Amino acid sequence: MNPVNTEPYKLPGDATWLGNAALKHITGCSSGIGRAIASLIASKPNQRIIATARNPADLSYLPEDNANILKLALDVTSVNSVNAAFAAAAKHFGESFHLDVVVNNAGYSLSGDTEGATEEEMHQEMETSFFGTVRVTTRSIEVMRQAKDRHGGLIFQISSLAGLCAFPGHAFYHAINFCIVEPSGVKTSFEGHSKAIIKPHPAYAGADMPARKLEGYVRQGLKLGMGMEPSAIAETLFKIASREERIPLRLPLGAVSWKMSKSKFQTLLEEFDAVKDVSAMGEPL
Repeated sequence: MNPVNTEPYKLPGDATWLGNAALKHITGCSSGIGRAIASLIASKPNQRIIATARNPADLSYLPEDNANILKLALDVTSVNSVNAAFAAAAKHFGESFHLDVVVNNAGYSLSGDTEGATEEEMHQEMETSFFGTVRVTTRSIEVMRQAKDRHGGLIFQISSLAGLCAFPGHAFYHAINFCIVEPSGVKTSFEGHSKAIIKPHPAYAGADMPARKLEGYVRQGLKLGMGMEPSAIAETLFKIASREERIPLRLPLGAVSWKMSKSKFQTLLEEFDAVKDVSAMGEPL
């Protein structure tokens, strides 16, 4: 097998960044982490940003008179929308069009009792958070591969702590969140705009049920203003891209994410040791 990601990454001085969005639950570049990243890149000389949102009017915070800033409508659940966005970017930048950094920020949480989820809710979650990300990623790789004067690039898959550690009532969110960037709580509108709630199943509606308890913890955290600033996430991603070092394949962000992630792997190693003899099946380890 070929080794993966062994060389330092050097961010081009004229790098083009793409941030994406999806549908009614998704903020994309219109708020939260996406907005912070778009604002940061727009402030960097010679860096180019393709900022997307379901409604381009939500991108009005970005300057209108800068050729390095392109604002586009994008719904990652629509093949036609994805194709149209890439075509518009190629037309805007002309022969110099290339992609160096893609920030896949489209996704939302389907939260609640797994047994209570409808077929439509399940399929919409996967269509957006998995297949939508795949659509943008594969088109981006095509552009990176075909660039005349540069090959390759950097793709940040924005996930969450849920990509490593499981929590009650988030089965579908966990299924699509094993990616690279895994922050814990961030001060965004995620709970209000990027979370779809499953109607509680009668068998699990009690306040003592794990999913209900977690919902209470989240509400309490919101009241206390807990979480990291989106601008801090944006600064960290730019630092990772521009420090000319090897890009980490997994990046927990925030003290909570780092501690829980480390604990997860320590526990996993202990479980491996506990079943070592059984797992070997008579072979030497």
